Amino acid sequence: MAEFPDHPFWDFSLNVYMADGVGQACLELQDAHELDVNVLLFCLWVGASGRGALDDTQMSDVLGAVHDWHHNIVRELRTVRTYMKGGVGSAPTAITESLRQRIQKTEIDCEHAEQLMLAESIDLEDVPDRQTDDRLIDAIENISAYFRTFGTVSDADRGNLAHILGVAFDDKADDLLRTAAARL
Repeated sequence: MAEFPDHPFWDFSLNVYMADGVGQACLELQDAHELDVNVLLFCLWVGASGRGALDDTQMSDVLGAVHDWHHNIVRELRTVRTYMKGGVGSAPTAITESLRQRIQKTEIDCEHAEQLMLAESIDLEDVPDRQTDDRLIDAIENISAYFRTFGTVSDADRGNLAHILGVAFDDKADDLLRTAAARL
C-alpha cells in the first residue's frame, strides 16, 4: 500500500468532491468533455487557496505534467473497472466484484499520485490575505483557461461548474457566482 505525503490540495479535493452533488457534477463534466477531474479540482484549488490565476504557460505545464499518467494509467484503470461492473462473462460475480473494488482503490491511489504531480508541476505562492471575491475570480479564470482546451461550454456545464464553485466557496459569494457562471 502506497504512503502518500499530506498535501492541502488532496484534502481540499476530498472535501469538495465528497460534498452533495459535486461528484456527480464532476462525472458529468468528465463524460461530456473527457476532462481530467483532477486538473479541474487543481484549477479550483489554486484559486480558492489564494495562489492566484494560472497563465497560459502554467496551464500548459500543468496539463503536460500529468497527460501521460492520466491517459495511460488513470483512464485505463477506470475503463477496466467500469467494464467489470456487473460481472464479466462466466467469471464468478463475487470474485469479479472483489477485483473491481481493488482496481477502484488502485485507481484512487493513482489519482492521488496525479494530484501530487499537479501540485509539483508549477511554482505557486500562497497569498493568504487574498479576499474571497478575488479567490473566486482566480478559480473561475483557471477553470475557464482549462475549458478553453475543450471549446464549447454548455448551460449544463455552467450549472455543474457553478455548483462545484458554490461548494468550494461555501456559497459566500452567491451574486458573484451567478455572474461568474455566465462567464464560463
